[in-house]
Amino acid sequence: MTSASFHRELLVHRRKVLGTLAALVACGSGPARAATWPERPINLVVPFAAGGGTDTVARLIGQKLQGTLGGTVVIDNKPGANGLIAARTVLQPPADGHMLMFGSNSTHVIAALASKQQVAPGKSMQEAFTIVSVMANAPLVLAVRADSPARDLRAFLQQAKAGKLSYGSFGAGSSAHVMGEVLAGSAGVELLHVPYKGSSPALTDLMGGQVDAVFLTVAAVEAMVTAGSVRPLAVTGLRHVSSLPAVPTFEELGVRDMGNAGWFAVFAPADTPAPVVARLAAALQSIAGDAQVQSRMVALGLEPVVSTPAQALETWRRSLAAAAPIVKKANIVF
Repeated sequence: MTSASFHRELLVHRRKVLGTLAALVACGSGPARAATWPERPINLVVPFAAGGGTDTVARLIGQKLQGTLGGTVVIDNKPGANGLIAARTVLQPPADGHMLMFGSNSTHVIAALASKQQVAPGKSMQEAFTIVSVMANAPLVLAVRADSPARDLRAFLQQAKAGKLSYGSFGAGSSAHVMGEVLAGSAGVELLHVPYKGSSPALTDLMGGQVDAVFLTVAAVEAMVTAGSVRPLAVTGLRHVSSLPAVPTFEELGVRDMGNAGWFAVFAPADTPAPVVARLAAALQSIAGDAQVQSRMVALGLEPVVSTPAQALETWRRSLAAAAPIVKKANIVF
């Protein structure tokens, strides 16, 4: 780490500490506040449209969180701008733990690196949010309609060499967009990216023939794969997905730089009182370790994760470092 980056991280940490202290002063005793929290419904803001993979997982977590905390959790879908609209909604004061964001590496890594817009005046995504817990790793899958002539990835890429094919994703600058660019570059083909405000509208257009393929989370397409209306061609990551065991990874098929899987996490505004964050983190760790939740996640093609805030922060930092050169090489800016 360079001296400049060290001082930058130190400044970010200092701002978060000062913000937390200010919040504690404003709302009274920290531990006492955490003991009574939540005092009103919690809004878990989802940055994509209802019905997609992110929304499905968020509703699972929200339902369990509601039972664990004994309060009401409302799922609030705020699609658009690859999470920027949702993020700005969550950052509206007060930062007291009643506004949370169900984010991902798309919203808090790719968007953080590629967006020209600040999530809040004078603040980067890392300065505006604290990551509470990573809940699951989320591989992506390239899929086509069941009646597509592309029976496998090789046939799909051969088609792309003969003429430009299109693929839908859940947003410009999303992890799916980045992986699509990596695939096109690695295979030496041209792929037209069509961004949507969520997985559901992308799948609707796939079935309607408006796009040739989709690059989405396994959670988003799993039901349609089971129904036989969608054919998966390959998944990101280094391991087969348990819900799609016969689908090869891109790495196995010789496509480089497709080994990174995405992830889902719960974020809170950086100024949220530390005792509230600690109580929320404990609740989320309990939920992530629940056998029923883990079984449901595996069925959705996810890898359950139990993480502390410190472990989640390390995942966030590693993802930023890994994605930065890919975003730059693909020249993804929005």
